[in-house]
Amino acid sequence: MFLSTYPLNPAYLDSSLSPKERAADLLQRMTWEEKVGQLGGVRRTLVHTNGQATFNKTAFDAVHKTQNGQIGLGAQYNYAKDVLPVVNGLRAEQINSTRLGIPYVVITDSINSMWVSGGTLFPGAVSMASSWNLDLYEQVVAAIRDENHALGVNWVLSPELDIAYDPRNGRNGEMFGEDTYLVSQFGTKYVKTMQAKDENGFVKIATTIKHWVYGRGNGGVNRASMSGGINHIMNDLAAPYIKVIKEADPLSLMVSYASVDRVPMSINGYMVRDILRGNLGFKGLIMSDASSIQYTTTESMVSKSREDAARKALRAGLEHELSPDGTGLYTTLINEVNNTEIANLIDESVSALLKIKFATGVFDNPLPSVENMESILRSKKHLEINRNISRESIVLLENDGILPLHRSNVSKIAVVGAYADMINAGMYAACNATDPSYGDSLRRSLENKLGAENVLYAHGVDALPSNDSSGIDAAVAAAREAGLAVVVLGSGYGTFDTTEINNRRTDGEGFAHAELGFPGLQQQLLDAVLDTGVLTILIMSSGQTFVLNESTMRSNAIIHSWLSGEFTGDALVEILFGDVNPSGKLTVTMPQANGAFPVAYDYLPSDDRGGFGTATLYDWQWPQLTRYAPLRFGFGLSYTRFNISSPVAPSIVPYGGNVSVTARVTNSGRVAGKEVVQLYYRPEYSVIEFPVMKLVRFIKVDLAPGDFKDVTLAVPHNELGYYIDGKWSVDSGNYTFWIGSSSRTEDLHQFNVTIS
Repeated sequence: MFLSTYPLNPAYLDSSLSPKERAADLLQRMTWEEKVGQLGGVRRTLVHTNGQATFNKTAFDAVHKTQNGQIGLGAQYNYAKDVLPVVNGLRAEQINSTRLGIPYVVITDSINSMWVSGGTLFPGAVSMASSWNLDLYEQVVAAIRDENHALGVNWVLSPELDIAYDPRNGRNGEMFGEDTYLVSQFGTKYVKTMQAKDENGFVKIATTIKHWVYGRGNGGVNRASMSGGINHIMNDLAAPYIKVIKEADPLSLMVSYASVDRVPMSINGYMVRDILRGNLGFKGLIMSDASSIQYTTTESMVSKSREDAARKALRAGLEHELSPDGTGLYTTLINEVNNTEIANLIDESVSALLKIKFATGVFDNPLPSVENMESILRSKKHLEINRNISRESIVLLENDGILPLHRSNVSKIAVVGAYADMINAGMYAACNATDPSYGDSLRRSLENKLGAENVLYAHGVDALPSNDSSGIDAAVAAAREAGLAVVVLGSGYGTFDTTEINNRRTDGEGFAHAELGFPGLQQQLLDAVLDTGVLTILIMSSGQTFVLNESTMRSNAIIHSWLSGEFTGDALVEILFGDVNPSGKLTVTMPQANGAFPVAYDYLPSDDRGGFGTATLYDWQWPQLTRYAPLRFGFGLSYTRFNISSPVAPSIVPYGGNVSVTARVTNSGRVAGKEVVQLYYRPEYSVIEFPVMKLVRFIKVDLAPGDFKDVTLAVPHNELGYYIDGKWSVDSGNYTFWIGSSSRTEDLHQFNVTIS
């Protein structure tokens, strides 16, 4: 123990009791001020000034006096070795100097790494989901968990279970994809792995599923409102939450910024108390997003004051507040001591937080040491896992035979584009995009492979939008000299700390894009290189999808590398030269034109109807396009050929039984590779409109050339249902199933099953 002021043998210090029992004992010992203080915390513990981690004790104390439930780590650019001693000191001081010794819980975001620098930097969420490899992703999450745990983190604000439905949304790179089943599988794996228990039975890291509910903001704008009734919400947006809540028991949940059916989620008692608590039975803590309670007064204009907003949020069911330091609204509840209703709600809220603290062992476990942390961060095992997930997260979209390159035929390569010389890891990654200490860019990886003298790098045009085209001529000259060009285009780079570029950012949280082409003059750069007739490989780097116009499709090969990890550059080189066979698959469909969306593969049948007469041939008449986009969900090329046989499946299954499907996967090519077998379905008729198809199972198989494997996918009939007015319904009757390597018609075998 770290304190000397505890009461004699209080029950809340008895680790043999449950978190609920310990929380109940501690709660009845707390003063009103101590309870209100638990409702918030200090998020920016350390800032980053002139390259140094800086701690302002005066500023910290001013906030912590009234908001002391949790603390964050502060600036991303600070290194873990500099952060841990400061945070340890604050945690020890809190325990030893307060009346009841109630410790902080350390909370932070964690998508593809620790929040601060010094750990293993994995690719972004949309990148890792593109691997379709749940077993490998489990290893990734375990590594991120262990590094966070060594840093003293108890609670992460992840995973994000939102559906990447609108390609204009700048946050799609934080999401797993456009399909509810795929998102639920990756989300469940994250929560179960992160919340694994240690040898003493304590949860290693508590998780936060977020954002309830989000993903279809008006215009793709980050905090915009969303429309839709309960059937849409339960089937299209809430489905991953339902699955993860039932199967993984996440300890907390964060509401979204959005107003849903005109009611901001921060005060939406129907969606929080009635649906989330009542219908779905969620038992964990519910928190706000950063400043979201305050936004009900400043943006939505549905609260008259800070005090009014705090009361409404508390009544709606929000038990903890995340806000920039010193701006918390729940501090105003200190004046509600004589309000019995508010006092009871605060008791519920404090109890929820205390249960997380007891569950994660913050009252019981010793503070972490720098020595132990340094033995865990960036271990050899973690780095190898990172290399493996980086290799499988890259998607090959087009290849006319140019790939893989043969070293004997390549003397020089022109590497073109600002994104070729940075690590574009996303806003939530602890990564200075141009600092080599965070990993090798594609340019540096190619120089390591071929020698710097054989890599002709040309910046071309800026990554952020500008009108400076002066570098295009040099890029064209480099391409002509080399005879082979690798052009890297993208959007969005840097972290929350890169304030100097935030007003010009083109992707990331709060940065939506109405134009889905390459920002700035990047398209002109690519066109100029393609116009030379030089063999050209296009690599895209971003969390978003892009519209690939006719000019772009002249590229001899097209690759999407998504958001980078520190080994993405190395993995790209391995794929370019055939040392690794690409096996990534799209988890989002790429639209064919700006405005040709929604374009997700699982649209409703009535969505695919253009009008009358010849207009029925298309959904959009200019240009003439349908929702069936070629670069669609589940698609990705390989250097080998896979054949998936016609499936063996029962024609009739009893009501409540299992639909079991077997297909043989054969590698008929000349190199080893990995294929993703995907199973889709839809009922012939349904009570409410059902998508044209939905993913229901997938598995990734690894085959040597000439080898085959029989894959069996079993689906309980109960999983083939849908929500009607908040109630789960499962139909009998005829079902259509498809099995294959993507959601494209030409990649699927269709068969029928009757459930009776």
